[in-house]
Amino acid sequence: MKSIAKQVARLLDADPYIKQSLKLGVANYSAIAKKLRKEHLQKASLEAVKAAVRRYSIGEESFDYIRDLKEILHGTRIVLKSDVCVLLLFPDTSLDLDKITKKIGKDFSIVRSTNAITIISGQEHSEQLLKLIGKQNIIRFLKNHYLLTLQSPEGIETAPGFVAFFSEILARNGINIREYYSCYTDTVFVLAKKDALKAYSLFDRVLGQKL
Repeated sequence: MKSIAKQVARLLDADPYIKQSLKLGVANYSAIAKKLRKEHLQKASLEAVKAAVRRYSIGEESFDYIRDLKEILHGTRIVLKSDVCVLLLFPDTSLDLDKITKKIGKDFSIVRSTNAITIISGQEHSEQLLKLIGKQNIIRFLKNHYLLTLQSPEGIETAPGFVAFFSEILARNGINIREYYSCYTDTVFVLAKKDALKAYSLFDRVLGQKL
């Protein structure tokens, strides 16, 4: 029979969210141990499972990229913007998007990909955008959304795991990312109104802990 430590390591290796939380020092050893014992290790003592979780965590902290990620999280702040609309356009549209950008002003973002052009703007511009673009050029129009922006230090450009960490938090809590993009040190999630405040609370809780 495998030792408690090996069984715990195998279980944690299969759970990327808990594994990442342990690496970053934002997880509760006791809570994780209780969960593992209840679901998989009923015959083991809680203290033995907790000790195995702690040993696993110490080993994981040795990776350099985790130290880099911790530094990025220390310097990251959250900005939440409400009343945002999102327009998905057909990629082969002949519209003069530069002209539309000038008419709308600063409150306007364009993300181009192979299958679509995404426009993100303030809800107050939605009617004007629909007229300028034309319904025939629109794949989908989303209104009353939120932008949740993570503003980080410059080191984020070379620190792996940042987006994966926060995306996993959203997925674990049943929050769908409607759109996502990054620009320099900003990481932007477009979320439905019903999910935005919950997502903000989850991110704030993680960033507010002493990493």
